[in-house]
Amino acid sequence: MVEHTTVVHGITRNKPHRGGWTEHEPTGRAVVRCTCGLDSGIVAETQAVQIADDHRRTAAEARVLTA
Repeated sequence: MVEHTTVVHGITRNKPHRGGWTEHEPTGRAVVRCTCGLDSGIVAETQAVQIADDHRRTAAEARVLTA
């Protein structure tokens, strides 16, 4: 099985204004999810990128060892 890791960037916070429009403010947070069941929860974007890189590397090493 090939895993597909996804880093979801750009978690935003909605800030409603008068007149009915909403401003979306970046929070600097992200979530890493993978088809294998990995879910990092909400972490800093830089940490999410590191988690995804580590996960991809570990999964690739496991595929090489089992092949």
